[in-house]
Amino acid sequence: MRRRHAGVIVAAMLTVGLFLLGTVPSPAAAPQQLVAIPIDEAPLLNGLAMEPIWGRAPAVTMKTQGVGKWGAANNSETTVQLQAAYTRENVYFLVRWKDPSHSIDRQRWVLDGTTWQQQDQTPLQRGGANTYYEDKLAFLWVIKSRKVVESGTFWPTYIDNDEAAKAGYARPVKAAPTGEKFDLWHWKHVRTGYTKPSQMDDQFVDDTLDARKAPEAGRKSDPQDPKKPGGYYNNVKEYTTSSGAKLRGPRFFVPGRVDVYIITQEMIDRGEAREIADYAQLVSFPTGTRLPGVIGRMLTGSRGDLLAAHTWVNGTYTLEIGRKLDTGDPANDVIFSALTKPYYFGVAVFDNTQIAHAVSDAFALVFQKW
Repeated sequence: MRRRHAGVIVAAMLTVGLFLLGTVPSPAAAPQQLVAIPIDEAPLLNGLAMEPIWGRAPAVTMKTQGVGKWGAANNSETTVQLQAAYTRENVYFLVRWKDPSHSIDRQRWVLDGTTWQQQDQTPLQRGGANTYYEDKLAFLWVIKSRKVVESGTFWPTYIDNDEAAKAGYARPVKAAPTGEKFDLWHWKHVRTGYTKPSQMDDQFVDDTLDARKAPEAGRKSDPQDPKKPGGYYNNVKEYTTSSGAKLRGPRFFVPGRVDVYIITQEMIDRGEAREIADYAQLVSFPTGTRLPGVIGRMLTGSRGDLLAAHTWVNGTYTLEIGRKLDTGDPANDVIFSALTKPYYFGVAVFDNTQIAHAVSDAFALVFQKW
């Protein structure tokens, strides 16, 4: 199958069925190492990074650059600093990166007279939203890929249009090369950053190309608890006008608040967020009212393996991530069980953009001995 290669390394985008990953040319030397130090006590994940361990853990710095069809939107090309530590059970990462804007206005509903519209609904085929969106950051880890191990390359790329059409897709799609698989960790500022506790979205990329079985081709979410599925969903409801016409608008709002960018399930459960009863109430808001476009719930099951807490201060994000060394899901996760070998990964930054992001070179996580 013919596949187009995309530029410098690893990245990932998580939106309705598209993601962008690049490639790195074979390095002259082994990838730079991120060393995880052993610790006896886990850090508190709050985005403050006040624990002494972060003063001891070696830091590596990586630069991100735009690749692929849309390049890097806004200030996605930036510098990322990483540190790592681990206990007998868990691994922790501290990530810092420059971002001059705190982007949390993700596609909110806006009332223009009697019509509700969601902001910046740019089609994915034209690069997706990059004005009214959210900041994101992604890790891509090797689960199974001889190409990364042998040459340091990350390969999930766009499939040629003709080949995608043969697989039943009417739009551009991506997949890993045959037999290869990657673990995808995606922090989505609005959608996953404000649940209690806050999280990263745990997904993966494989080589699937069959529209009947995989509408999003290679990119998939880890399984959730079937008895308690979670995750974010649109804050939307269908209303009937006085003339009988059907239209869509926001479902929940928080009375007396105009600074709400996401409604969480906890806000609904405790009665802080209220459901809009009918069309009459929907159009009773003042013109220019903005309401959240998304409802956030805790991710569950394997998809909820990653905890992540952040702060944004003076143009810098601080993100603390925690996960079990062994999640018990080797089919979909990188398992840090052999602490004497390297684990290859890369990082992508999305500055207020749905798709057009910037990516780093390949790095190797290694575990310092106890």
